[in-house]
Amino acid sequence: MADEKTVIQSVDLRRLAGSALVGTLTLEAILLFSAGATEAFTARQLPSHVLAVIVGTLGGWIFELFRALLSATSNSLMELSRLNGSLSALTERIDYQETALGMLTSCPRHNDALSKLIRSSMSDNFRNIPYVGPAAYLGYLRSAVEHSDGYEGIQRNTLRWYQESGATAYLIELKSKRMKFKTRLFVIDDNEAEQMERDLADQDLLRFYWEHTGDVASYWITVSDFRRNYPALTVPEDFALYDHTLLISYDEGKQILSFDVLDPGQSPHAQIFRTLHELTRHRAAAFRTVPHAASSTPELPH
Repeated sequence: MADEKTVIQSVDLRRLAGSALVGTLTLEAILLFSAGATEAFTARQLPSHVLAVIVGTLGGWIFELFRALLSATSNSLMELSRLNGSLSALTERIDYQETALGMLTSCPRHNDALSKLIRSSMSDNFRNIPYVGPAAYLGYLRSAVEHSDGYEGIQRNTLRWYQESGATAYLIELKSKRMKFKTRLFVIDDNEAEQMERDLADQDLLRFYWEHTGDVASYWITVSDFRRNYPALTVPEDFALYDHTLLISYDEGKQILSFDVLDPGQSPHAQIFRTLHELTRHRAAAFRTVPHAASSTPELPH
């Protein structure tokens, strides 16, 4: 009933009268041509004129009502589409909220860092934060370090990145936090291998790194060696993994930070470090250790 009232209310009386007039004139024109000019206006044709007025008026009204019905149907479909879009958006928000709540409840140790990450990501695609520079990335890592009991990280840049990117505060915070384990693996592109070798030969740079990073077991490997020796493992992007669960990864080129809460037993990120620890323990790994700086012993006077 409500839909019928809406259609009736949408009918313009002036358009209805106009449609009736057009219908009547159309039938009158047909009558004029069929009967001829001399016969059309005789008394014998009077019933035909009355019928033309009635049929033309009804035809015009039916046309106008049909037009109004089509318009109402189109509006209803547009409204239905809008409601469907709103429902999809609401469902998506609910899914996001359930996922975020699941992250927080499954990883209470890192609620502080996760809350910051979730709030930042809600303005874009959930689990991803765009336009994140190295300084902001390191800021999120510092939030995670504060509540962590273990750290494992992949670094895709060479050693000097820590000195040139202003990472000193992060290294110091990681150094000062007591944890059960701390491991860092440099995975270096082949075209950066020579630069990594130069970094490892730079005693001042090595001294800077070890003085600020502390007891972080540090290894490095080239991408080609990684693929050749560990074909079952995917070459990782830059990431930090805290307590085998909180993942914060970073694409510096695209400036996109991503995060997730992982299952420690199923995570391919954690599998990299399980492989590293297992093989280095048996001295069968292609991973090379990052050396310490040579100790500088002052020369004795003669």
